[in-house]
Amino acid sequence: MQITDKFEINKTGKLMDFSIDHKEIPIKLSPDLDEAIKMLLWYVPNITSEQAKANPLLLNPEYDDYIFKDIMASMKLEDRDVLFTEDIRENLANKFRGKLSVDEQKLVMTLADNSETKTMALLRHIRNAIAHGNFNVINDLVIGFDIKRYGERTEYRAVFKINPTNLLKALRKINIDLTTEEFIAKAFRKSGYRVEPFQEEFQRTHRFDLYAKKDEKRFAIEIRNYDFEKKLREETRELGFIDEEVGSEIFLVLVCTCRELTLKQKLGKDGHRTVFSYLLYAR
Repeated sequence: MQITDKFEINKTGKLMDFSIDHKEIPIKLSPDLDEAIKMLLWYVPNITSEQAKANPLLLNPEYDDYIFKDIMASMKLEDRDVLFTEDIRENLANKFRGKLSVDEQKLVMTLADNSETKTMALLRHIRNAIAHGNFNVINDLVIGFDIKRYGERTEYRAVFKINPTNLLKALRKINIDLTTEEFIAKAFRKSGYRVEPFQEEFQRTHRFDLYAKKDEKRFAIEIRNYDFEKKLREETRELGFIDEEVGSEIFLVLVCTCRELTLKQKLGKDGHRTVFSYLLYAR
């Protein structure tokens, strides 16, 4: 799974007429779409809802492509189905109106700025389209538009044609599987590591978040979401005693989810055994 520039959209296959107007009021929703809408409006992370929880992992550009490709897989989207662009022209938006193909999914989005992650953009755009009623359902697909009107001019921020069952799978993954601990454990497993809770003298302990082993390599993993205002150097000094306690055969891995770290901070000092977030991309 890749995020590339291979996006394509063709009016082929099974074609049906689509209108944004709801013919039945209220619109009839499938159980999966009904649950997906509730998740989007109230429960997905990092939104302005009293029911939503914070998940800094989804805000972190370091993990953005890794997470979004996982979400694409859950939604059964290929690279030819997804486009990120700075500007969505009218002629592209019109391909989601009138007579259109109903046997394919497509997703076209803009990002609010350079700091917005693809995952948060996806949640924001679909949520906006749903909240403003700018969507409809046809042949087990939900088609929607996130737009901003300026008098007679319309700015398109996202257009999508997606399967609601696949969308619900992705939302459940975001809420359940993409916690920091689950995400990091999965990254280690994909690299061939065995991951389990940390144990001391055959007893589970909460002193570290995870334990990973591959061949003769063993790691005690500590996960920290640093306050953006704190200096990493001070926090690392606070953890320094752990190096001696875990033993010479077990390496301490400090995984930081703070997106404000500099490259120098990520690399750490020469010879120090603490490893930062780039470990997730290492084999």
